[in-house]
Amino acid sequence: MSLAAPDLGPFALGPKIGGGGMASVYLGKYVAPPGEEAPPDQEVVALKVIKGDFVKNPDYEKMFLDEAQILTQLSHPNVIRTVGYGAQAGAWFIAMELLLGRSLLDVYEAALKAEKKIPIDVAAYIAREIARGLEHAHALVDEEDGHHLGIVHRDVNPSNVFIGYDGTAKLIDFGLAKARKRQTQSTQGLIKGKIPYLSPEQIKEDKLDGRSDVYALGTTLWEMVAMRRLFKKETDVATVRAIQKGEIPDVRTLVEKFPDALWAIIEKSLKHDREERYADAAAMAKDLDAFLAKKKDLAAQLAKLVEDLFPGEREKQEEWLAEATGKERKTFIPFVPIAEVPEVEQSIPITPPPPEVLEEVEAEASPESSPPPPSPSPSPSNDHDNDHDNDHDHDHVVKKSSIVTYAVMGAIAGAIVIAAFALMRH
Repeated sequence: MSLAAPDLGPFALGPKIGGGGMASVYLGKYVAPPGEEAPPDQEVVALKVIKGDFVKNPDYEKMFLDEAQILTQLSHPNVIRTVGYGAQAGAWFIAMELLLGRSLLDVYEAALKAEKKIPIDVAAYIAREIARGLEHAHALVDEEDGHHLGIVHRDVNPSNVFIGYDGTAKLIDFGLAKARKRQTQSTQGLIKGKIPYLSPEQIKEDKLDGRSDVYALGTTLWEMVAMRRLFKKETDVATVRAIQKGEIPDVRTLVEKFPDALWAIIEKSLKHDREERYADAAAMAKDLDAFLAKKKDLAAQLAKLVEDLFPGEREKQEEWLAEATGKERKTFIPFVPIAEVPEVEQSIPITPPPPEVLEEVEAEASPESSPPPPSPSPSPSNDHDNDHDNDHDHDHVVKKSSIVTYAVMGAIAGAIVIAAFALMRH
């Protein structure tokens, strides 16, 4: 198997490995200029490419640019790394590190199906790693003017936490992130994010800060240790009302011998009044550090959990990756930074990408170009208390009505799980 001929920037474009609302994700292999070698961290990447129906839409272009500009300024081991972004023959793309592993949602659901639990210390470790990533994002300052960017992820939940086969945990998908310099702003009355992980202030449409992400991380941690849903109800309206009510069951009544110290962290992260919550993700990470101070080999424990839940999958994905990237392309094509793209797209002297890059295609890639699917993913149960159902597959926009109820307005275009290999399944 070899990579497809068309290219994006310096990357040979490979098979499609994932997709979402306004973008598709392809495997990309860096082709170095003559006499040079590919940067070791860019040899193989995931290429997020905006779909054809959105390319001509200025609003979606701005959304895509917003995400790209936020991502390229983030540099932390617990946040997905972005190599760069550009445009070519009308195709807008972001190049990111390729992650091998599964989403936390996959791990949670597989554990439920196998009637296993995520070990308490491992859950705390995952939360600590994501809190560190959020700390970095929240504290980021603009490289140009030195001002605080005010980044808020707004969509922290298990589907946006990626667990590597090596036991790493990374925060992904900043497609809904709020930042001071975003070109696009939220419409009044529309609330962005997955409903069961919204903070009370998101529902009230208050001005957001990092404490909103702390609340969503607290919800995620509560669900990991309790192995059940916290706010998810039969309907979206009921779910929103549960968040408004703010009743948080004490995990110590649900899990035998649950540590008081960890419950105190969860309880503080989920304070309904954000003034009583952790002041920032750094404070939460610090307390999780203290709780985990004497715990050892947590990354190895997490890696073993993933291996036990998805036996043999890592080897299959690594074999496919080696095969898919085996053939080299000889011609080097540099990035065309988006800011420098000529207004007349046809003036870009580069071979255009294949038609499927510019079409809104949700179908799976053909068997010839697709990776072998890993072990089938667990099916959700029918119990809503223990079921991560379809709300994890879409980002929602919630509209506030005059009678203070909420209705789902549909999937927000532009959100995608970048960790493409987690999507390689039937």
